[in-house]
Amino acid sequence: FARLWHGFMTARVMIALMLLVMQASAYLMGQGASFLVLDVCTLYLVATLAVRMLGRPRQPGQTFDRQWVTTIAVDVIAFSALQFFQGGSVNYTALFAMPVLLAAVLGSLALALGTTSVVALLLLADAWWGSLQAPAELAARFLQAGLAGTGLFIVAFLTHQLASRLSQEEEVAQRSAREARVQTRVNELVIENLTDGILVIDRNHVVRAANPAARVLLDWTDGAAHLPFTLDSRPGWQPLTRLADTRSQRPSVRLV
Repeated sequence: FARLWHGFMTARVMIALMLLVMQASAYLMGQGASFLVLDVCTLYLVATLAVRMLGRPRQPGQTFDRQWVTTIAVDVIAFSALQFFQGGSVNYTALFAMPVLLAAVLGSLALALGTTSVVALLLLADAWWGSLQAPAELAARFLQAGLAGTGLFIVAFLTHQLASRLSQEEEVAQRSAREARVQTRVNELVIENLTDGILVIDRNHVVRAANPAARVLLDWTDGAAHLPFTLDSRPGWQPLTRLADTRSQRPSVRLV
């Protein structure tokens, strides 16, 4: 979760920086960018930097809590302001995917769908405002806003389902890894206390484990070899190597 959170926060900073550079370039080239748009981009960059540097990853709640306001709401407000102030000359609809993905991956399903609903309403409001300026484009604008909102709903739902599934699988994998480590440690303790000599050997004659009884039988002093080592390292262990080869060719017999 922490890695995902930092990844999204870094992406927000990069988007804010890209928007500021784009608007500043448009202003310098006299392509109609206003000081108000530059102010919005600057404030958005400051807000994203503050969250990235000062914020801490925290599991979001089920509703629109303070964390939603400091992250997702800032994105929605900034992109909506840019969409409104640009007057349709630049379409920022694609940027609304960022807050939707942020809510879908890091939040609950209700939070993701709620965020998408807010974005869809804002897109419809922008379409209505644009139709007042150009009544002939009323149907086209509302159709585009409706399609964009529907697509965002689908993306939010599917992304949240995938994120939840991956999170559950990661929890299962971590639990299985912990159980495997515990079982391995138990096996090691049992082997260490057996009076019979036990060696754990792979097909390449590499000794992976040996209990104290096996060390005594092999005349293996503490400084003689360090695990893992091969049975071929000593001439006196060659018969054991041949025995391991013989047993490995018989699937019904396990050599330990």
